[in-house]
Amino acid sequence: MFDFFRKKKPAPVRHDPTLNRRSFAAAAHSRLIDWALSYSKINASLKTDYITLTLRARDLSLNNEFISGFLENAERNVIGESGFSIQSKAQNTAWRSKLESLWREYQSRFGGWVTFDEHQSGRDFDVLVLRTLLIDGEVFIHREFDPESPFGYRYEVLDSLEIDPLYNVEDAGDGTRITCGVKYDGRGREISFFLRESANDYYMTGTRTEIPASEIMHIFRKQFPDQARGYSFFAPIIMNLGQMDAYKEAEIVHARIQAATPGVWEQNGQPESGDMFDEADDKGEFVREVKAGNIPVAPRGYTLKFPPSVSPNSQFGVFWKNMLRSIANSLGISYNKAAGDYESVNYSSLREATLEDRAQFEKMQRFFIENWKDFQFHDFVESLARNGHFSVREIANMFPHKFFGRRFPWVDPTKEITAKEKEYDLLLTDPITELESRGIDPDELLDRWDDWNRKIESRGIPFMVKPPVHIEETVKMEDQ
Repeated sequence: MFDFFRKKKPAPVRHDPTLNRRSFAAAAHSRLIDWALSYSKINASLKTDYITLTLRARDLSLNNEFISGFLENAERNVIGESGFSIQSKAQNTAWRSKLESLWREYQSRFGGWVTFDEHQSGRDFDVLVLRTLLIDGEVFIHREFDPESPFGYRYEVLDSLEIDPLYNVEDAGDGTRITCGVKYDGRGREISFFLRESANDYYMTGTRTEIPASEIMHIFRKQFPDQARGYSFFAPIIMNLGQMDAYKEAEIVHARIQAATPGVWEQNGQPESGDMFDEADDKGEFVREVKAGNIPVAPRGYTLKFPPSVSPNSQFGVFWKNMLRSIANSLGISYNKAAGDYESVNYSSLREATLEDRAQFEKMQRFFIENWKDFQFHDFVESLARNGHFSVREIANMFPHKFFGRRFPWVDPTKEITAKEKEYDLLLTDPITELESRGIDPDELLDRWDDWNRKIESRGIPFMVKPPVHIEETVKMEDQ
């Protein structure tokens, strides 16, 4: 009892280490931050959003001039006018020119050897692969050996939405799983694909068929661990572009209304004595024709009023340009290239933007070659061996090669050639490296020079190419 009234010592105050702990401002919560987050993996987002995301990206590719222009830019700069060229580095030098010649024949439109439908050249098929890869974020290429073709394999691009994105099984047995229509083993390797081919012009209407992974090439850039499917290259900008299209349409409609300069007849206090009632048609509407340069006389009792014109919006162009700049940055290319706007550029800024654009397109070229063209060339070489062009044991010697896409000309040839000459003098580069970087086969170039020299000699034409200055000086020194 007495212990209850006895004065107790206050408990020691313990310092809470979390009170003064430093934290990330980017992770702070406040009433000013409305940031919806999902505590789920990338595949969970793909299961719910893949179809909508893909359909929106396809709609933009059809109806948005900015995306359409970017796709055209990608085709010109990644694949180029003549498509990918190949340089064989086969150990059997006698086979190098023959492989290159057969590859050109295989890729030509005349034979139609590349595709199932025989309607596309190798370059046209590459364009379809590239567009699908950018729009859908992935591409499924069906491959099948054609015994009647001298080049073996034929290909077709499957519709990404027909690889059933709604088919998911967490445990398919034996440690396998099915995510968005793709079956994986325990190591994350693709085992098969579930194709739900459309029975008509609409998706998800046909039966589901399982196709082994050996018959399908699935190409996409993996952005997250354990990612099962690709997603559109335009995903970060789809919402902004959709809003901008709606805004632009509203501005255009508003400008059209303002440009029409509508007038309103307003009563001025004496409607019963006005002339307008006598001019009403059978629907009770007042008709007054307005022509250019014609000023009508106002009837008694009415005054013609015009609403104020506030269009076009003087800030529209500035706002539009700033939005396109952020969108172009997301795509990895300059605003000037993406929008085709070279109004306010100088040589230095244009050169810097051009070099950045080249770096982006060359990166896309490298991804395209490593994930598609190299595999296609391996199929090509194996098919030649099957058809008896060379023995099977020589296949490994035929594989070494190098692909070249569109090569980029110099921005300022005079300055850049001078810089290359300095690099030659300092032994920082060599002719073979420079020629191959421009997609030129050194052996083929020298062979052509030999042909040229023989032609002019046979005709007795006194033509001579002046050697570089440093070579000419070396020759003079040796003569002395």
